[in-house]
Amino acid sequence: MLDLFNDLFFNLCVLFSLIFIYLQLRWKIQLEKRNYLISVLIDGVAGGLLGIILMYYSIQVTQETIVDLRYIPVMLVIMFLGLPQALISTILIIIGRFIFGFTTSAVAAFIMMAILMLGFVFINKLSVKYNIGRHSFKKSLAMILFSNIVFSVFIYILVKDYGVLKSLIPSYWIISIVGGFTSVFFVEYIRKTQYLLMKYEEESTTDFLTGLNNVRQFDAIWNSLIDNATTKGEKLSLLFIDIDHFKHVNDTYGHPVGDMILAELGKILKNTTRSFDVVSRNGGEEFSVILPDSPHPHAMEIAERIRKAVEAYKFNVSKTELINITVSIGVATYPETVSDRNEMVYIADECLYKAKRTGRNRVCDNTYELLNTTH
Repeated sequence: MLDLFNDLFFNLCVLFSLIFIYLQLRWKIQLEKRNYLISVLIDGVAGGLLGIILMYYSIQVTQETIVDLRYIPVMLVIMFLGLPQALISTILIIIGRFIFGFTTSAVAAFIMMAILMLGFVFINKLSVKYNIGRHSFKKSLAMILFSNIVFSVFIYILVKDYGVLKSLIPSYWIISIVGGFTSVFFVEYIRKTQYLLMKYEEESTTDFLTGLNNVRQFDAIWNSLIDNATTKGEKLSLLFIDIDHFKHVNDTYGHPVGDMILAELGKILKNTTRSFDVVSRNGGEEFSVILPDSPHPHAMEIAERIRKAVEAYKFNVSKTELINITVSIGVATYPETVSDRNEMVYIADECLYKAKRTGRNRVCDNTYELLNTTH
């Protein structure tokens, strides 16, 4: 019995190792963000291959019969991913079993996997009906017990040696229950860890209010783009944008309305710039737009387009009141208006404050000529 227990435990170690490797790969390629059909196919194939690998490390009970934990990948797939993926996994595991030999035991394994799949679907539907959590340990317990009962019935029919059955079935139940529960906990833990890591990574580069790049990400992207523009001899423009009299808006309507205006302004900036332009919130009511490969006249056109779009937009501050706001914009372009790349941010900021000082709601550059004044 000890040797049998050790073999099953080794099967379990293989299972955990492969689950960990696949979840890491899945996270790296961001599979959930890809095409739905492709992600379903990849997840289903991965579950099936995991089951086949477990069969490769299975325990040879008789000349025809092998024992392993191939049901666990199907259980995990249906619990954490979905029915289509689990169906693909089941089909592949059934096909894989026949690769090991077309025998009576292989046919029995085919029937057993089909029964297990139907049982998992039924348990899954019951858990939805009775509002049991998607990743609940109650649901996993039901699936594990169901699998063990089905396995015991089939192995009893296939193996006539009761001395073997006396040690095999208890060992299998112990490893299956421990392995099933541990697998569910393991997958849930890794998924939560990956989610939190992705969340922290996103929050470290994204402004929580607008969803735009934050100032840290702005700095990283700006340094990369200015290096690229210098190397390739391309023009690079920078817009600094500030909301006019924003303190008055906050004092009059409250900070929740101010936050709403900031978020709406972020959408306007995204909608009035090119898809590859880099829009950031640099802090407070100050925003920026990096315009790669953009000559100065084109940068001024985009800045004016932004100014007009904001001026025309009506912000809903209450059920009965709409207000308008305006923005001031400073524009600098390397190397057309700024020859020293290290001065770009400073010059753009100076142009912004020039727009503020000369009346607001306007676009200014460092040519010392007031441009695009509102009439």
